Amino acid sequence: MIDLHCHLLPNIDDGSRSAEQSAAVLEEFARAGVTDVILTPHLAASQMSLDGDRAVERREEAFQILQRRAPPRIRLALGFEIMLDQPLPVLAMGDRRFALAGSRYYLVEFPLSIVPQFATAALSHMVRSGVIPIVAHPERYDACSPVAVSDWRSAGARIQVDATTLTRPHSRGRQARALLEHGLADVVAADNHGDHRSVRTAAEYLKAQGAAAVAARLTTGNPGAVLKDETMQQVDPVALRGGLGDRIARLFGG
Repeated sequence: MIDLHCHLLPNIDDGSRSAEQSAAVLEEFARAGVTDVILTPHLAASQMSLDGDRAVERREEAFQILQRRAPPRIRLALGFEIMLDQPLPVLAMGDRRFALAGSRYYLVEFPLSIVPQFATAALSHMVRSGVIPIVAHPERYDACSPVAVSDWRSAGARIQVDATTLTRPHSRGRQARALLEHGLADVVAADNHGDHRSVRTAAEYLKAQGAAAVAARLTTGNPGAVLKDETMQQVDPVALRGGLGDRIARLFGG
C-alpha cells in the first residue's frame, strides 16, 4: 500500500513533533504493509509567492532529520498539502517542488466552508495549466455532496478520502462512504499527524465488504500512478453495507 498524504516531517506543521515519533509511525505503517509514503506538510497558496522557497528549504531540513531515523523498509517522497485560500499561483504550477513526488499531481485542500463553484473554478484553473489537483478529504467540507464532487472530477480533479473517516458513523463518515458508492473516490490516505491513522483501516474495511479490488486500486494502484506520474484508473462504485446510522440517514434523506 502507498500513502500519499501525511504530516510526519518533524516540527514543521501540526503533525509529528519529533523524528522519533515519526519513525514509530512509519514502523507501524511498514508492519501494516505500507511500502511508500509521501510527506505532505501544510502550505497555503497565499504564502507561496513570498515564502515558497523557504517552505521548500524547511521541508528539506526536516526530511534530512527524519531520514536518519526512518525505517529502511519505507520509501519516502516529498510533497505539500496546499490550502487553496486563493487560486494557486501560476509559477507554482510550473514548479514541481510543490507537487507530489515531482509528478503532475498536486494535493490541495479548501477551507471547510468552501463554496462549490469557487472550488470548481480553482480546480479548473489548475487543470488548464497542465497539472492534476487531488482534493484532500472532501468529506470534511460543508459543500461536500456527490453532485459537487462529481463536478470537481469532471473539471479534471481527483479525490482523496481519509482512510479512517470512511469507517466512522458520523456525518463525515457517511459522506465519505457516499463518494465510494457513487464511484467518486480515487485514492484513500491516512492524513496521519503522528498518530495511529493508517490506510490499512480502509483496506480492511473494504475487504470485509467484499470490495478487495476497490481497496487495491484506492490504496495501491492509483497512489502508485501518482508516484510514477501516470494516469489514475477509474474506481468502480461499490455497494457498502452501512450500519443503523447510515440506514436512518438514507431514510430521511440525510
